[in-house]
Amino acid sequence: MPRRNAVALAALIVLALAAGACAATPASFDPTGACVADGSAPGAYPDLEALIPATFEGQDPEALDSGRNCTTENLGSLAEMGIDEVRFAGGTWSFGGRRAAALVVFTAPGLTAESIAVFYNNSAATAPRTTVTATSDPTLAGRPGFRIDTETGERLQTVLVWPSDVTDRVHVVISTDLPDPKLLAAVDAIEAAAVP
Repeated sequence: MPRRNAVALAALIVLALAAGACAATPASFDPTGACVADGSAPGAYPDLEALIPATFEGQDPEALDSGRNCTTENLGSLAEMGIDEVRFAGGTWSFGGRRAAALVVFTAPGLTAESIAVFYNNSAATAPRTTVTATSDPTLAGRPGFRIDTETGERLQTVLVWPSDVTDRVHVVISTDLPDPKLLAAVDAIEAAAVP
């Protein structure tokens, strides 16, 4: 992942959660044309970036961008489920030490929270030096969600996935070494940003 865009950084934070949540940006990346290559850039999809909180825990995001994936390599298990293009936007925040969070929104026709959770769980299970320590099905923002806890070395990582109240849109919080109250605050922040 040569580019540290918001979603790429999110994946690095969590365990380099595989390629599907991030994309290197080719020089010819055009967010308006047919998806022939994965890519991302600040401002690529302003409507999706507007769904990312302007601030979290009193801080502006350190990075904010958006993009799309359409290659089988980056879509991973999503391609196996018949999804051929996913658009995303994400912002990243760090809080000193290894503590960090990425707040991300994904959208695609037919996309569900379960399909994104399967993607992240599969990515974590096959990532080097990473152990999936727990999975659960919490209620997040009043909707059925998914939680994946992992450990890579001394880093504790958590991925929270839940459906938006808008069809085909999924919200995700990816974190390293953040306590549960901060994770729930991130859920609330995404929900508040998504209100029209």
